[in-house]
Amino acid sequence: MLRSKNPESELLKMPDDAFLRGIEAVRGNCVTNAGLLLFGKPDIISDLCPQSQVHYVHQPSKAKVARNDLWRVGLLQVIEKIENIFTSPINPEEEISVGLFKLRIPAFPLDVVREVVLNAVTHRDYTNPGEVLIRHTASELVVTSPGGFIGGITLQNILRHESTPRNRTLANAFLKLRLVESAGTGRRKIFIPMLKYGKQMPRYEADGSQVTLHIYDGTFDHAMASLVARWHGEGKDIGLDGLIVLTYLKDHRFISTADAADLLQLNRDDAIAVLDTMSHPSRGVLERKGHAKPATYYLAKTVANDLIGKVGYSSSKRIDVARYAEMVRGFVQDHGSITNKECQQLLNLGDIPSTQVETSRYLKKWSEEGGFLMTESISSQRIYRLSGS
Repeated sequence: MLRSKNPESELLKMPDDAFLRGIEAVRGNCVTNAGLLLFGKPDIISDLCPQSQVHYVHQPSKAKVARNDLWRVGLLQVIEKIENIFTSPINPEEEISVGLFKLRIPAFPLDVVREVVLNAVTHRDYTNPGEVLIRHTASELVVTSPGGFIGGITLQNILRHESTPRNRTLANAFLKLRLVESAGTGRRKIFIPMLKYGKQMPRYEADGSQVTLHIYDGTFDHAMASLVARWHGEGKDIGLDGLIVLTYLKDHRFISTADAADLLQLNRDDAIAVLDTMSHPSRGVLERKGHAKPATYYLAKTVANDLIGKVGYSSSKRIDVARYAEMVRGFVQDHGSITNKECQQLLNLGDIPSTQVETSRYLKKWSEEGGFLMTESISSQRIYRLSGS
């Protein structure tokens, strides 16, 4: 494994004993816990650390279990087994054309699967009697690892928090064997490939006893995969934050700075910096509306045409304003009245000062002589009813 990753490693020049000491599988005259987990024979592992079991279940359909493997072997053998599975026909690929090139998109990228399993076995709690469970279905891969988050990591900061290994010697051994690149990069190696292929964003679940990660196959977004691949060919790196924002905007007309802060797990100012970088003319990925902090951002026209199509872009930019009056009239008929805020929400204009002014302008126009609305003040709040009602 090491030779394939780093053929120049000094560890490869060592005899076996020095090699094992170099990765701290042995200290003094003793095998470390990490050494047992990495290289232990199955009967020894079963005797001394039965909870290190990894359980792989392949369910091609809800009613069928094709494989149900219990692995109580050294973790390097577990990684080999995983690689054999996910380079086989049960992990199919689809090919798409990007210009003159072909892009092959696997159901579950091998690098992602390997990283997910390495995270699970590295950060699990080996004092917990549970097992690492890998459930492989047609639409998702679900990996559950015993032990909750540690070191201040939560679901709300996992994208940003520094890595806190529960089993440091084991983590260092994987690092020296080049199975992982460096501490703290694992989450990026999981999220970036999935999002650049236009797949659903991975999702963590956690409580005090276990952490579960869902990575999804399903149907990938050809437009997203093609766009990111083309940018890559042009030397344009969108980065993890950009991929997260683009993934969100495929399904939403705009993103606010508050939503971006939650999504990117950043404070408001840092989220604005990310969005403003994406909307800079040199990038041209987003368009900004509003100058205050609570601004909203839309896909730039050229990006939107590629990602969601011309119709989607026109809809997101609210070009068809002719229907606004019809929508407001229908709302007031159903509910009796409408406020400025309700009108903003109905027309999906965003919640920023500039759109509040824009909404007021529409309501004033529809309340003028001959309009279909009339104004009324209740407790210092202006509401709008149908004229003549």
